[in-house]
Amino acid sequence: MGKFPIWVILYPVVSHIGVQISNTLLPVIYLLMAVFFLTYSLKTKSYTLKVSIIAFATSAAFFIVMCNKGQALIQSTPILVLLTLLYIFSKSLLSGNVPVITQFADCIDNKPLNANKKKYTRTVTVIWVVGFMYMLVQNVVVFIWFSIETWSWVSNFGNYAILTLIMLIEFLYRNIKFKDDKISFKVFIIRLSRCRLKNSL
Repeated sequence: MGKFPIWVILYPVVSHIGVQISNTLLPVIYLLMAVFFLTYSLKTKSYTLKVSIIAFATSAAFFIVMCNKGQALIQSTPILVLLTLLYIFSKSLLSGNVPVITQFADCIDNKPLNANKKKYTRTVTVIWVVGFMYMLVQNVVVFIWFSIETWSWVSNFGNYAILTLIMLIEFLYRNIKFKDDKISFKVFIIRLSRCRLKNSL
């Protein structure tokens, strides 16, 4: 699972290239390969389950290509991803749950968080929810009223620019607010890559 985020990061590039050269088959094949990799990385020992997932994904990809629905797939993928992130982050804010950013902070600091940090990380989780909502609305608007070329620039680059901006600003502010726990961005990314969410669904 450690390498799966790389597939996620590279997808917008592949998707954008596919749109620009008018070849939606490229991102469809890439998505299928990502499913293969994810399925192979599953911890389950059930060979039948893995084969079933691969068979279903392959059949779905074939159906999409034959029906010439590749464009619909690549345009709906970011929306589905944002809806999933919205669900996970919003659900973590409910009573009795631990906010997503609080979980990450606890993992990165490698020690129990004090009350001040718990309050702060909960607020940051809310900020991420607002950010995801903005990106979702933006994607839907561009999907409906603009060309696929414009959509590609907004979805495949604009979204990631917003994500990067939120992450960088929050990282810099946190290092100022909590000076005793100050770390470099490199260390932050390394520790973050090792973190896993609990009860995210």
